[in-house]
Amino acid sequence: MGCASCNKQDLKAEEKNEMKDGNIEGTNNENLTNKELDIENNVEEVNNNTGLRETLDILRGAPSPKKNINQENNNKNESQYKEIPTNKFKEEEYDEFTNDYPQLSDGVKVEKRKPQENIEDNTQYYGEWDVEKNVRHGRGIQIWPDGHKYIGYWENDKACGKGKLFLSDGDIYEGEWSNDKQNGYGTFTHKNGTKYEGNWKDDKQEGNGKETWNDGSIFEGEYKDGKKNGKGTFRWADNSYYVGDFKDNNIDGTGTYYFSDNRKYTGTWANNKLDGRGVFIWPDGRKYDGEYKNDKKEGYGIFEWPNGKKYRGNWKNGKQNGEGEFYFPSEQKWKRGIWKEGKRERWIENEPTLN
Repeated sequence: MGCASCNKQDLKAEEKNEMKDGNIEGTNNENLTNKELDIENNVEEVNNNTGLRETLDILRGAPSPKKNINQENNNKNESQYKEIPTNKFKEEEYDEFTNDYPQLSDGVKVEKRKPQENIEDNTQYYGEWDVEKNVRHGRGIQIWPDGHKYIGYWENDKACGKGKLFLSDGDIYEGEWSNDKQNGYGTFTHKNGTKYEGNWKDDKQEGNGKETWNDGSIFEGEYKDGKKNGKGTFRWADNSYYVGDFKDNNIDGTGTYYFSDNRKYTGTWANNKLDGRGVFIWPDGRKYDGEYKNDKKEGYGIFEWPNGKKYRGNWKNGKQNGEGEFYFPSEQKWKRGIWKEGKRERWIENEPTLN
């Protein structure tokens, strides 16, 4: 929100600047005069943009392995695998890997076998096997035909424990696994530098986590089912930030948005928009305390100017609309009137006024 300029060309220029910056309300420092008409009508919306930057591509849950680590048939037998040359596996890579991953001490008897290929899906595995059950168990490397690679622990033929998954597109997950899925704490890094660090449940972000983007934007907060849900803080590269509630990756609930130009809004939100009761404060001293709907002032609200003048009453589509009262500090009294689309149509002469 911001004061409407008396010069239409100036207003158009302000609108262009506002839309470029993507701000919720006007940032222009209007000349607040003592003329009644200038003061009472200068609360017109300049634009409708919420001021929330495009949040790049908000991670909506890091992808699960492109090739499911788990096999449909858990009753593996040796006939499903055949021994292959070691052309896809480097012995020095395996040795380096096993130096960082100590052998499991779970009492299971394992043996390291030569590289094996699954005759059903052509995945190749090199590592330790459970001798009794004849399934992958312990430390091992698996490679898919399209280039994905998993290096880490296995338990009863499934990825379990610490492991690292390299996807063929350059993305990497490193962390904890259970039942062939990302479970526990882990880090997913996209090839463009975007990163998520935090907790996982069944291949989706769950619990507390942190996302960072390559432009410096950061989100820290709560996740549920792979999406931002609950309390969180989102900081953008332009130094604006939001602290409050999130729902399904959107700002939704109650929270405060701090703009890079020192404006501030505190109140309720719905689907990334101002919606419900809120307070908007400008650095020059202007203030609006009232109701919003779909990013615009709607319902009852009070607007205050730095020189002490005030408007309280009804709003519609971001403008004064309907009955309201205007306060003149020089006379220390309120005067009632009727407004339409941000302009006063008439005073209500024979009605009592508030003192």
